[in-house]
Amino acid sequence: MSLPILMWSGLHAINADATNRIPVLVGAMSSVVGLARRGAIPWRRAFLVSTPATLGSVIGALFAESLPSHDIRIGIVGAVVITLALLLTKLNVLLKSAASATFKLGTKPFVMLFLVGVWAGLIGLSATYTLLVLVLAMGIPIVEANAIKVFVLVPVTAVAMMIFAEKGSIDWSVGGVMALGSVAGGLLGARLAVSEQARRWIVGLLVLVTLAELIHLLGAVFF
Repeated sequence: MSLPILMWSGLHAINADATNRIPVLVGAMSSVVGLARRGAIPWRRAFLVSTPATLGSVIGALFAESLPSHDIRIGIVGAVVITLALLLTKLNVLLKSAASATFKLGTKPFVMLFLVGVWAGLIGLSATYTLLVLVLAMGIPIVEANAIKVFVLVPVTAVAMMIFAEKGSIDWSVGGVMALGSVAGGLLGARLAVSEQARRWIVGLLVLVTLAELIHLLGAVFF
């Protein structure tokens, strides 16, 4: 929700995209702390998955700085539409996902995660894509995949944020205020993510938030 709100507030698309990294990073770090306290993060898998995504994020952030604001807006809308479509068509798979017998970061998942990382650096709306790759392409159960996704957000967002900061694209005052709410949200999310109903919570919230993002973005682009 934060990115559409920033765009509606009057920030240029690139500044909104860059500034949004602050609450995303703070929220992800808070969630990682909460999940780690509950022993819910599979560290080895998380580090392996984060490598290609982080590499891709560097390229995406560098590319974002060269794009016109209108193109970034259109890209954001497109990303949200595709995300919502994937969620709605893969609901049953996500809800019934079971653990794979083995974990292997092969060539196909590596490339997919790298591309997700590029998109994360470019737009920042990558969490759902990461989750879908982990569950659908790698066979990781959704609760574990959600924990890995949260961990991956930290390095992916941090490297992109450093690039945007160096270019002077971040509004630190606005981002700082938003970060305060992200701390509470991250800790609450970590608690819900390990509950008995986590699977339905995760999928349901993803659909609702993605739909809300789409409505806000359509208004920002076309009205």
